[in-house]
Parts: sequence; C-alpha cells; structure tokens
Amino acid sequence: LTDIHYFMITTLTVVGCGSRKVVGRTGQNVTLPCNYDVKANGNRSICWNRGDIPLNGCNNLLIATGSYKVTENNRVSSRYRLLGSVDEGDVSLTILNLTEEDAGRYGCRVDIPWWTDDKYHIDLVIDRGNPQTKQMWSNSERHKLPCPATSPSLFHQTGGFRCC
Repeated sequence: LTDIHYFMITTLTVVGCGSRKVVGRTGQNVTLPCNYDVKANGNRSICWNRGDIPLNGCNNLLIATGSYKVTENNRVSSRYRLLGSVDEGDVSLTILNLTEEDAGRYGCRVDIPWWTDDKYHIDLVIDRGNPQTKQMWSNSERHKLPCPATSPSLFHQTGGFRCC
C-alpha cells in the first residue's frame, strides 16, 4: 500500500509540468504563457518566479496573485504584468521593454490543493534583432548625397539610393 501511495503522489505532483521556449526581442514586450482550468479548480493563487519552480511556493518571486487579484506588494517591478483574463485562468506573464538580462528560465505555479499544483517552465531567449534605422528626410525632399568614389554614379534602388 505504501508503494501505491508513493506512486500516486509522484504522479500527481508532475501534473501540468512542461517546458517551452519563447523568443523575445530587446525593447519589445513578450508574453510567457500560463493557463489553468478555472471551471474545474475555481480561482486559484498563482506565482511567477525566475528559475526552476521549487517544491513549495515561488523563489525569486516576480509577481503573484491571491485568487484573482494582483497587489503591488506581490510584484517586484512594474515591468511584470498579468494582462490576460486572470479570472478566466489566463495568468500569462507579460514582460515589458525586454532587456538581454531578461533571458533565462521562468516558472509559473498555479496553487491547486492536494499536491496537484500546475507547474510550467518557460525558457526565454532574447533576440537582439537588427539595429533600428531612421529616415532622416521625407521622400518629397531633394538632397545631395556625398559619394567618396573617384567616378561616382548613382543607382536608384527600391528603398533608397546606393552610391558607387
């Protein structure tokens, strides 16, 4: 009987476990998915942390709710938001204005009674992207383009000019 209890507890503790990779870009926002079934479980407390989810609670807490409400003392930074329908089980974490330091593992824990907490791991990869370019003038203006070549010629290309 002891072996059966151990097997049942072990099986129940891994419900909801999973790992997923999400790619974000510096300077933009990214949403890390986490959902649970409110109809089956009611409104539950959740927490998000950096790194692997511990056996109990959340270490390195980023944001948490009590049932379905986030309070400011449960959020370490205003960059971390729950923008989904929390009361419908969408407790996905949105990180605003990504930086390279945001890369790494995140964990979402949904507190469901009787050893069955849902746990999700998300690995966030940051793509630096291409440098931003700015248009310095409008298409209707005339401009002289300097050209350092000894015998310059100007070729029109879609999206701009090239000096050779």
